[in-house]
Formats: sequence, C-alpha cells, structure tokens
Amino acid sequence: MNNKFDAVVVGAGPAGLVVARRLKEQGLNYVVLERNHSVGGIWNIDAPNTPMYDSAHFISSKTLSAFPRYAMPDHYPDYPNHKQLLDYIKGYAEHFDLLASIRLNTDVESADQDESGTWVIKLAGGEVLTTKYLVCANGVTWDPNTVSWSGEFDGEVQHSVKYKSSSEFTGKRVLIVGAGNSGVDIACDASFAAGEEVQVCQSVKCLISVKVKGKKRKGE
Repeated sequence: MNNKFDAVVVGAGPAGLVVARRLKEQGLNYVVLERNHSVGGIWNIDAPNTPMYDSAHFISSKTLSAFPRYAMPDHYPDYPNHKQLLDYIKGYAEHFDLLASIRLNTDVESADQDESGTWVIKLAGGEVLTTKYLVCANGVTWDPNTVSWSGEFDGEVQHSVKYKSSSEFTGKRVLIVGAGNSGVDIACDASFAAGEEVQVCQSVKCLISVKVKGKKRKGE
C-alpha cells in the first residue's frame, strides 16, 4: 500500500471533498482520511457525535450554496433538509470520482512534522503515512463547548450537539441558552413538544418566552 503522498486530507465532508477534487485535477498523489463509515461530515446524522438533528435544514439557498460545477437537483426545495444535503454531497463525490481516494473508517491519532518539514501521520491501526502537504478538514462542531455556572440545578442538562428529536422535550419545561442557529431551531422544535413553557436566553437576557399548548397553531 502506498504510504507516501503529495497531500493528505483529513475529513471527507464538503470542504475535504472540494479540496480532493482540486488535488485530483492537478494530478497529485493524494488520499482523504475519514473516520466515519461514509462521506458527508456533519450532514450524516448516523455518524457518531454529529450535531445533526431530525429537523435540520440548510440555512442558505441551494442556488447560492452549491458546489462549483455541480448544482443541487431541481426538485430540491430552496432550503434542503439534512437528508437531501447528505445525498447531494455523496453525489458530488461520485460524480467527480473521488471515492477511490477516500479511506473510510480511518482514525488519525497524530500528525507531526519532522526536521525536513514532512508530515508524519499516525493512524489508529498503527499505519504511518508521510506527506508534503496536510489539509485539516475535520470540522469544528463535533465536540461540545461546555460551560459551567455557580449554583445548583437538579434537572437535565444537554448540549445541542447531543440533541436529535423534539420528542426529547415531551412534557418538560425547557430553557435554551444561546440564540444561534441551532438554539433557535431547537426552540422551534421544543415549542411544539414541550409540556409547559420554552424560554430562549442569550447572555443575561431572556429573548423569548413561549407558552406551549402541545400542538401546532392553526395555519402552521
């Protein structure tokens, strides 16, 4: 097996695949290392530790966010859901014949430069790869950024990375700390599933407080 490369890409999500396509077009000897069983990065809801959840959709239009030279299908809605995005990403890898250079189920344990500047990459199974260029496309949202506060709370605390379905809120009062993309999405889910009340807080201010009736309002 070839263990010496011009470039090694870590991660077969959207960014890693775009880099792989350019490396292939330049005729370089490269490999993409992906720890999960499929390409797609965080859009693969079945990948361990993905922050993806059932109701997740793309937050930018398909016409403005497609890969170069590979448009999203015409039948996709303006804001595709996570399943459609994963199919689209897989289709991109197949269309540009990238899968042959992707090693799935491959964990990287370490990457260090030797005295000559060559990258030495150690894999979980003991294999060692060397490369002139290392591209880290492993993403930044796999591991939760947790915080702690003074005082006591005997309820359940869960980071958004672990959230999957609105059914988790059934019959509960919910406080969501943070009003970013995932916070607002999860608040919408909770408003239809929680038992009493959903509050969304950003910094020290409570932005939204919604009384919940357990069913969608008329017209929604």
